[in-house]
Amino acid sequence: MGKMKSSRQWFLAGERAALRPLESEDMPAVAKWMNDGEVTQLMFTGQRPTTQAQVAEELRRLVETPNKLVYLVEYRKTGQPIGLAELYDLHFTARKAEFRILIGESAFWNRGYGTEVTELVTFYGFDRLNLNRIWLGITSENKRGIRAYEKAGFRHEGALRQDIYRNSLYYDSVRMAVVRDEYYPERYEQHAKRFQVYQYDNAVSQKRGLK
Repeated sequence: MGKMKSSRQWFLAGERAALRPLESEDMPAVAKWMNDGEVTQLMFTGQRPTTQAQVAEELRRLVETPNKLVYLVEYRKTGQPIGLAELYDLHFTARKAEFRILIGESAFWNRGYGTEVTELVTFYGFDRLNLNRIWLGITSENKRGIRAYEKAGFRHEGALRQDIYRNSLYYDSVRMAVVRDEYYPERYEQHAKRFQVYQYDNAVSQKRGLK
């Protein structure tokens, strides 16, 4: 997994994964993920080859769009880039957004990183952005992803039949969401300890010379 440590400032951090803004040097890794058929096999992404320049231009547009937030996901221990996390179509009247995630490094699949990043961004959406609803769409055959979202507190809302075409087949799109009235009594206190108080306690301890 490499031994490098990120020199960038993390914007959000969990116990094992951390999120920071995208930089130009991240484009080779992102382009690799977008062109990896195993990574994109159950996604809209990956229908045609993508160059680093095309990825950079697309991500530049996303980053510069006020109602979209895109972050690089790093493995916290080493700083290795492992994926992307995004909040799309932020609507500050209805207080809602669409969540998207891509874990591009297969070594980090089925190890809880997708769940932690989902929980981290959900906490950020409710606690920092004051959202009322965070929703997502996922291909019905992506059982691993569905389990991760369920574990993170998302509930099924329905399906769009034969909505996605990949691999010579049509797939249903499953719609899932978590709303504020469910999140706060069920998840907020746990997430605050993990993602907010956790960081604060460590920062204070280091400042006071306790660690």
